Parts: sequence; structure tokens; C-alpha cells
Amino acid sequence: MISIICVSALLLGGTADTVNAARQSGTQAEEPAADTRPDYTIYVNRALNCVTVVQQGEDGVQTPVRAMTCSCGRAGHGTPQGVFKTSDYYEWRQMVDNSYGRYAVRFNRKILFHSVPYTKTSPDTLEWEAYNELGESASLGCVRLSVEDAKWIYENCKPGTTVIVYSDSEEAGLLGKPEAVKIPEDSPYRGWDPTDADVNNPWLAQESSMISLFTDADGFNPIIYANRYPDLKEAFGYDEDALYQHYITRGIYEGRTAAPAQP
Repeated sequence: MISIICVSALLLGGTADTVNAARQSGTQAEEPAADTRPDYTIYVNRALNCVTVVQQGEDGVQTPVRAMTCSCGRAGHGTPQGVFKTSDYYEWRQMVDNSYGRYAVRFNRKILFHSVPYTKTSPDTLEWEAYNELGESASLGCVRLSVEDAKWIYENCKPGTTVIVYSDSEEAGLLGKPEAVKIPEDSPYRGWDPTDADVNNPWLAQESSMISLFTDADGFNPIIYANRYPDLKEAFGYDEDALYQHYITRGIYEGRTAAPAQP
């Protein structure tokens, strides 16, 4: 709370043509529709690499609504401190190192919120090593996030949202710092962000059309089987043949299951 209170102290021709055209056509120029999304403030703690989103109430009360683990700028590329406003929004944006970020939101010139980098504008080309650096200082100055968190800012925080970048090595924020999810090096699906809601994402262990890609006629899903039983994952990784052989020779009789959970 002390950190947010402290950084909050930082907050201290063509038109005529449009009107004439409207008069000549007998119509009035329409006012742009009001953006009815809530007012948020995004706090970025670059010391602990975490983000806290706070909703601004009409009565002045601040309510924390979301915490995120991020990667701010590494040594020599520190994310600048200060108070900024969001401006431009991009579903895909090429970065200075020729990688690509998803759900990018600019807030300070060349500094943006965006997903962990991809090598191409395709959701199966994630730089998984960079994903595993979430929670650490690793970027070239931008604020990297999981796809789920980057998309949340992209969809929920309207242009002009206040962004406060500060450093506090003791307190993460009002909601703390979420534990970062790590992608196993041997995973055949490491090119996908595990939080990506894309229907083709093989990490999704829920009932959907994509489950048929990894679940056979007997209901066996090797990804679910490995993730559900750590001893098997340690022994076989994501080796589909080895996992299936274990399932039919031992797993079934041990009461193990390998099908998606029913909703």
C-alpha cells in the first residue's frame, strides 16, 4: 500500500471543414461513442517484475482487480520509471529485435505492454525460453506478459489509461506477485503460451474441439496423462508411445485416468 501511495504522488482547421460538410448535407457530425469501460490504473513494479491493476471508483476509492507476473527491462535496457498513458493498441506488433508481440499496448514511446515474443505472427511460435523468464528482468525495455494478461490489458484498459512504473524491492503490490508458470524444456508444445485461449492450443485440457487432436478413440490423452501424474512425467516426459504403453499395461489397473475432466 505504501508503494502505491508513494508513486501516486507522481500524478500531480479540419474541424471547420467537417462542420461545413455536415451543414451542406443537412446532417450533424456525430459525437464519438463514449468508452464505458471502467477506469483503471496500471502499476508496474519493475524491481519485482509484477503488475497490479487497480480500478478507480467514482468515489475515489481504489480497488485492486488483477495481479500479473511480467518481465521488465534487463540491465542496460531498464523500463523507464514515471507516469504515462496508454495510446496505441496492436493485435500483433513487430519488435526492435524483429520478434513479434501479441496484444501490444503502447504507453511510453517505444515502450509497450505485450506478450512474450514470438518468432512469427503465429501463436505456435512462442519463444518459450523467454516465457520461462517471466518474473525476471529480461526484456529490452517493454513489459512482457503472458498472452492471457496482455490480452486482458488490450481488451479492458481503454486508451488514456494511467500507467505508473516504479521500483519497490520489498512489496510486490496490493495483490502480491503471482507464481510464474514454467514450460518444460522437453514439451512438444513449448511453442504455445499455456495461457492462450486459442482453440488450437494443445495445453488446454478442457472439453473443446481441439481435444480430438490429442485424445484417441479410447479417451487417452498423453498430455493430460503426463501432467496429471508427476512420476510419469519425470519418467517419460511427453513421449506419447511410452505413456500409452504404461497406460494400457499398468495405468488402467492402477486406477489412473488419461481423459479430459468432465465439466
